[in-house]
Amino acid sequence: MLKKVLAITLSAAIAVSALAGCGGSSSAAPAASGSGEAAASAGVEYPKMKLNMSTTVGEQSNATIVGKQFCEMLAEKSGGNIQATMYSSDQLSGGNMAKGVEMIAAGQIDCAFEPVDVMASNIAPELLTVSLPWLFSSYDEAKEAVNTGAGFDYINATLGAQGIEYLGAIHNGFRQLTNSKKEVKTPDDLKNMKLRVPGGEVFVKTFQIFGCDPVSMSFSELFTALQQGTVDGQENGYDLITTNKFYEVQKYTSDWSYSYGAFGLVFNKAKWDSFDDNTKALIEECAKEVIEVGCANVVNNEETQKQMIIDYEGNTLTELSEEEIQVFKDKLIEGGYYEYFLDLYGEDAFNAFGAKEKFGL
Repeated sequence: MLKKVLAITLSAAIAVSALAGCGGSSSAAPAASGSGEAAASAGVEYPKMKLNMSTTVGEQSNATIVGKQFCEMLAEKSGGNIQATMYSSDQLSGGNMAKGVEMIAAGQIDCAFEPVDVMASNIAPELLTVSLPWLFSSYDEAKEAVNTGAGFDYINATLGAQGIEYLGAIHNGFRQLTNSKKEVKTPDDLKNMKLRVPGGEVFVKTFQIFGCDPVSMSFSELFTALQQGTVDGQENGYDLITTNKFYEVQKYTSDWSYSYGAFGLVFNKAKWDSFDDNTKALIEECAKEVIEVGCANVVNNEETQKQMIIDYEGNTLTELSEEEIQVFKDKLIEGGYYEYFLDLYGEDAFNAFGAKEKFGL
């Protein structure tokens, strides 16, 4: 068993690096003409409004923390006229992820940090292209893909057709694998393992090819399911693994960064369209700032989060080599995995995120 001791990277520089961004020159959606600060200095009075904001993860998770910062920023920069309240753990939808997405589209929830894969699984399956295994090789590459250019435009248009306005995304993290049974280094190690996945055919088919029994369930139910042995394992980024203490009931962690996850900052489209130009500009300005912070938090905290897992008594964290990961990739390629999803989601989706070129299709 490989248990690699990792150096703890204390996050004293987060405050500085967060504002500097998490790599690259990418940004959220282009702001409307005239920034919120410019409007405020010109004496603009924003309309008074109250907004509810939702996310599927808990209080200590990055998306909730950054969502609260977004709410505070809106209040401050609007002179107190825009009051937004953050609700974690899908409180507004009774703990049901799918219902939460439906409520955003219907206007019962005004705005959210919602996982892109959850929105895709429920209303826009072609967006699961973002989650294809080993599509992105770095956080810089992923951040640029979902926040700028063709990728941003594709996500915005696809969600817009379903009643949701997309302003950009923060990292949810590259997904790692945890389980309570054994160290996983090869596809054979996964055979017959019951694994919770977030839903969506991209995830289900991946683990079926690896010989697993993938099970879909809401995130709010996951810790109890792991604790009681209803499922053997799960896959999520380090932020969610540590803030939800999955490592306390999952002895084995495999670091393989197989799929990229993002939280989209979204509004109900009808609500968004009701805002005047100055209000939209202010919201876009705040969105751009918190997206930089949210991305940086994930990047800067991962080494410390890995060490938390390693330090928990009895735990093993295994970092797979490139050669070991290639065996998993080959298994998907041999199974016609990428061709299947190209046919299912179409060339526009694959081209938007560079998937055709990446996988030689």
